[in-house]
Amino acid sequence: MRNTKLNLYVSSLAVLAAALLWRSDWSLPPEPEALLNSVAAFAVLGFLSEIAFLRLPFANSTSSVAFIPYLASIVLLGPAWAMAIAGGTFLVSDAAVRRKPLIKIIHNTSKEIVAVGTAGLVYVTLGTRVSPGEFHLSVFPFAVAVSTYFLINIGAPATAIALESGVRLRESWRKLVGGSLLFDFMASPLALLLAFLYTEAQLWGIIVVTVPLFLIRHVYSVNLQIEQGNRDLLELMVKAIEARDPYTSGHSLRVSRIAGILARDIGLSGKLVELIETAAILHDVGKIHEEYALILRKPERLTPQERALINTHPIRSFELVRTISGFRGGVDLAVRHHHENWDGSGYPDGLSGRAIPVGARIIMIADTIDAMTTDRPYRAALTFDEVVAELGRYSGIQFDPELVEVLSRSQVIRKLVGSSRVPLVSPPETREGAGRLIAVR
Repeated sequence: MRNTKLNLYVSSLAVLAAALLWRSDWSLPPEPEALLNSVAAFAVLGFLSEIAFLRLPFANSTSSVAFIPYLASIVLLGPAWAMAIAGGTFLVSDAAVRRKPLIKIIHNTSKEIVAVGTAGLVYVTLGTRVSPGEFHLSVFPFAVAVSTYFLINIGAPATAIALESGVRLRESWRKLVGGSLLFDFMASPLALLLAFLYTEAQLWGIIVVTVPLFLIRHVYSVNLQIEQGNRDLLELMVKAIEARDPYTSGHSLRVSRIAGILARDIGLSGKLVELIETAAILHDVGKIHEEYALILRKPERLTPQERALINTHPIRSFELVRTISGFRGGVDLAVRHHHENWDGSGYPDGLSGRAIPVGARIIMIADTIDAMTTDRPYRAALTFDEVVAELGRYSGIQFDPELVEVLSRSQVIRKLVGSSRVPLVSPPETREGAGRLIAVR
């Protein structure tokens, strides 16, 4: 169903792009040499900008600074030739450099033609003259054209990602935009500078603008590397902790993924989903302390004394997480309270109901799901239906009833954890959760 919707959407976008190309004015001036030279120059710059793309950490998407020569070509050449430049460079770079699947080539090329063409039509409709040999400064029409371009250029792939992956449009939009949209708007006047210098100095004008153009690309790259580096450090630290316990390898990353899906399913904002995913990765970080080492390696059930000690790990995790200032007041509280029970019988603070941060309530369920769908020495992994039944027994006692209800309907989580039945290898009385609150170390 999703593929059908995606194919229909891409086909519609391609038809719109074809219509814009068909209805455009492709007439040549009496002496077309200046126009064709301009098209060639901006096409080469656009292609160089496209092949110097950056890969974004979301849905295998990419980003470049090619929008600057595309916008400059609108200012000097008008919508028709600007579409030809943008569509041609995107087609070649996607097919020959990025080597993307056919549907993505069609989508990306069509999207860029529609974005550039619509922005160009807005620009000339507002009364601005275009000419490859003359530069006309029109600030307001340019600002409206830039806004139109970015609206389509982000909205189209965000829609495609939402249709393909099932995430909400708002979230895919936010992920694609990140913190770069304001930066792109601030960089867009470089297109005016590029257009002006080209009319004054031709090829040398393009060369002069190329330096700040690729400086912007470098800033993008550094920001992405910092973001990814921070994420990698968190995951590395968590993997080092989980290496102590052979039965929890990859546990925190799985919990983070489940928590993110559940947070989306209940309609939380993209920013809050991201916070909860981060908290889920770090929820057991306090177990790095040596006092927990022997307990984590113990395959048998814990003694009361050992259980009391392991129950202190949320506080230890909270103390470590809040040393990062950006995690205070959000991530740290979700980490501290991820073992609080809905009825107030949990730890460390005995919070109950909605007094428990929503992130902590979600992590509690995600943590339990992963524990119950992972093989342990005393029992085999449970199926999704068995997990839902078990959580239902403690709905309103240990777990938020609304979250349990949403979980029971989540086809994404069902698919993620698997629904094939695995026979239990331990007697029922040895299973965690049998006859008492579900215990998750």
